[in-house]
Amino acid sequence: MREELIGGAILAGGKSSRMGRPKDLLPWRGGSMISELAREVTACQLSCLIVSNHPEQLPADITHYRGVTIVPDAVPSAGPVSGLVTAFRRTTEEVLLVLSCDLPFMDREQIHRLLDYAKGVQDWDVIAVQEQGRLHPLVALYHRRTQLFWEDALRQKQLRLMSTLAELRVHETPAGLLDPWAVFNANTPEEYQMAIEEERKRKAGPR
Repeated sequence: MREELIGGAILAGGKSSRMGRPKDLLPWRGGSMISELAREVTACQLSCLIVSNHPEQLPADITHYRGVTIVPDAVPSAGPVSGLVTAFRRTTEEVLLVLSCDLPFMDREQIHRLLDYAKGVQDWDVIAVQEQGRLHPLVALYHRRTQLFWEDALRQKQLRLMSTLAELRVHETPAGLLDPWAVFNANTPEEYQMAIEEERKRKAGPR
């Protein structure tokens, strides 16, 4: 990847149906899941666009981080395809670091690892993290040349992310590039509790 201008985009337009309440507003560390993630993105000197179904509910302190912009999803509850379309429409960077809002352990170190790795990759449309045999399309870099594909998918109501990814040059990162917990999604109350327990262990340190 050439030294192209990169921006950050956090997709928070889901229904959080499995969690039962907005995932992005869950308490985490010193703030909320969304505010902590925005802090880590901006700490990498990236702009941070937050695409949300409920921008009015987001914590006020989130805009204290320099470079954070909050916008409503173009098509509420239409999934990450709509989130990608919104992100590309509302940004100018050639490459977007796209993250889901439910990544409690994604931090600046992990982001830097991904960006540094991407510098050596050529001929790609998407660079997505692969961990333990699973592709994570919402921990990924998306080039602006993919925007038309997402616009077409949204227009045709093809909302399965993987269907459009199949048309693109997707480069998977090598296993172990990131901390496995960096791609852990807190989608359910049980997973949120798992994250809390892992955080407690990390604070306690090795025994």
